This record gives sequence, C-alpha cells and structure tokens, in this order.
Amino acid sequence: MEFNKIAGAVIGTLLLVMVIGKVGNTLVPVYHPPHDKPGAESSQPTTPESKEPEKPAAELIAAADAKAGESRAKACTSCHTLAKGGANGVGPNLYDIVGRKKGGHAGYSYSDGLKNAGGEWGYEDLYKYIGNPAGTVPGSKMAFRMPSAEQRAQVIAYLRTLSDAPKPLPVVEKKTEAPKPEEKKAEPAKPDEKKPEPAKAEPKPAEAPKPAEAPKAAEPPKAEEPKPAAPAEEKKN
Repeated sequence: MEFNKIAGAVIGTLLLVMVIGKVGNTLVPVYHPPHDKPGAESSQPTTPESKEPEKPAAELIAAADAKAGESRAKACTSCHTLAKGGANGVGPNLYDIVGRKKGGHAGYSYSDGLKNAGGEWGYEDLYKYIGNPAGTVPGSKMAFRMPSAEQRAQVIAYLRTLSDAPKPLPVVEKKTEAPKPEEKKAEPAKPDEKKPEPAKAEPKPAEAPKPAEAPKAAEPPKAEEPKPAAPAEEKKN
C-alpha cells in the first residue's frame, strides 16, 4: 500500500507539471523567428555605429573655452598644484606647463619615460598625453586620463593662461580645396548625315581646230594727188 501511494503521488506530480507546461505554452506561445528571410535571425535590428572623426587638436584648442577648462582643471588639483611657485605633489606643478621641457621641472622625480622623452610640452603633445598618458609615454606615473577631446582642449586652453607670458594659440591652417574640373556634357549622338558628293564636271567635247586665215594681199601704193596751183596775183592798175 505504501508503494502504491508513493507511485501515485509521483505520477500525479508529473501529470500536473505537464498540464502546467501545456497551459503556459498556450497562453505565451514560443517565438520562432522566420529563418527563411534574410536577416531574420536577430529579433532586434542592428545598426552600424557611426562616429564622427575628431577635429585636429590645434583647431579644438584654438576654439576652446578657457573658463570651462578652469572648472574642469579642478580634477587635476588632486595630484598637481597650479599656482606660480607651487609645490610639487603626486605630480609636478603645472604653472607655465605649455612650452616647458618634458621631465624638466625642478624638484620632481619623473619616470624614466618622461626623463628620456625629450622636447617640450607643445599643444599636440599635451593633448595626446592627457588623453592616454601610458600610451603616449610608456612607464608614466600618471594614471588619470581624459578621453573627451573637447574637455582636453578646454583644460589645455586654461593651462595656457597660467603663465607670465602665455604662448600664442595654435594656428589653424585652412584647407583649400582644389577646383574641380568642369565636366563636359556629353552631346547626343547625331545620326550619320550623308554629305552630298560634289558634282563631277562633265568633260567638254573637243572643239574643232579653226582654219588658218589666208594672208592678206599687199595693197598697191596710192598715187599722190597733184597739188592745186597757186592763184596768180592780180595785177594792180
């Protein structure tokens, strides 16, 4: 009897699960995407990511708002001081950073990468370094990075003002587009026109030779007419 009760309970439970599954499938049908149509495997359409190319650093910095950069530069004060003659912290003092020799601020222990970098901190170098310090200078101690190109340009525009003689803003070269060659419009093809052939001149019939003229007989010399005699002078009475 105990075995029959256990078996009946198990069978009843299985039947109940099957009934619940059937009812669930009826209420919420399973979605089967139509595989016969191209692109129907994914329930959500995928659109390619479109990202506008960044403008050149010189153009961004020349047009950046230094006031906005002043507020954004507050994030730098956790490691750097900005005042003239300020002490070095986790990072070196940033007063007059634009145009300063890389790894050359007195009293700060730079990484080997910056010591051997050479050159000065130009606008382009600062722009790249703030965006990715370790990628620009391998072994750099700076861990903070600012991915936004616009924010970097604003911070650099503000750091430029921290100087007794601020460096001039970068010059933006205007691109001149080459004039496009004028496209010649294709003329519609004209049907072949047959030009009239010039009329051929008909050969003239040969003229008969003229008979030679007989020589004229010589005229006899004319006799001289006698001159009239002079009238006799009248005798005077």
